[in-house]
Amino acid sequence: MEELFLILVDYGWIGIAVVALSEAIFLPIPVDTVSIPIYLLNRERAILYSVILILFSLLGSTLGYFIGKKFGKRILLKIASKKMVEKVEKLYGDNSSAAIISSAFTPIPYEIYVFSAGAFNIKFSNFILYVLISRILRHLPQGILIGIFGEYILSYLKNYSIVLLILFSAFLILKIFLKKIKNRQEGR
Repeated sequence: MEELFLILVDYGWIGIAVVALSEAIFLPIPVDTVSIPIYLLNRERAILYSVILILFSLLGSTLGYFIGKKFGKRILLKIASKKMVEKVEKLYGDNSSAAIISSAFTPIPYEIYVFSAGAFNIKFSNFILYVLISRILRHLPQGILIGIFGEYILSYLKNYSIVLLILFSAFLILKIFLKKIKNRQEGR
């Protein structure tokens, strides 16, 4: 597998496009293993490459969504444990926007979220919006920061996902708490 990633790095933006497209369908390895080395090799184009990554990830996510819609839970149960699928289904049941957007920062493979959106019949236009937000939050800052600071920033980027996950989780908890208060006030 490592040899494949080295080959993809050699192809620059095409390598990024291939790995971004496939990440949402069948590649359980983070695209960072290809994108970050390419960003570092061509820092002046790192932002452009991150935009290419986002667009091809969106395209791959669209394909994954329709595969999930067609084959749904059967695929999910082949690529993940029943416990993991149930966890993701609960996330979707509670709040599909938060589930998809948070996929950028969780250790759960991204394709599970994509297939789940189709399997659990998330409205397609909402899915596209949430994926776009997720991919922008996950990949654009990397391209910008590596483009500006180069290799120096890499140690900080490792903590970036953790910090954003904590902030996003705090926001989600606050949103749920405020919704419960509102429902109590309305007498529900």
